[in-house]
Amino acid sequence: MNEPRRFWWARPNKLCALERPGGGGRSHRPTRRDHEIEWLKANGVHTVISTMKTRHSLAAYDDAGLEWVHVPAEEEEGGVDQVLTILRRKLRRAGAVAIHANRRTDFVTAVCAAYLEDRYGTPFEESLARAAKAGFIPSR
Repeated sequence: MNEPRRFWWARPNKLCALERPGGGGRSHRPTRRDHEIEWLKANGVHTVISTMKTRHSLAAYDDAGLEWVHVPAEEEEGGVDQVLTILRRKLRRAGAVAIHANRRTDFVTAVCAAYLEDRYGTPFEESLARAAKAGFIPSR
């Protein structure tokens, strides 16, 4: 069981952003993915939101007993709002939600920062700075 390599608790034990479990693109490793999914589950994640264009890894979430939502919204106009609507619904229950793209984390960082601003009044730029400290290269 391994913590994902590119990982940020945007709201500790409630909302996290990460690259695709197991790594993205050609660097993806199924064994690493399985260990990272196990870690997510052990740390309270009940739902994974994938914003990737493809449906890769969704079966692995099923196998692990995690709920998942596939929203290929990263490059769509209104994509952030589309994912925020799902986040608001999924975050009502106990436990955490993980959101990922493939390799790039700027979109998921922006979604988390927008959620924190909307829900808790955390300035967007403050969240981006926290994400950057976690190794994310966010953009708006």
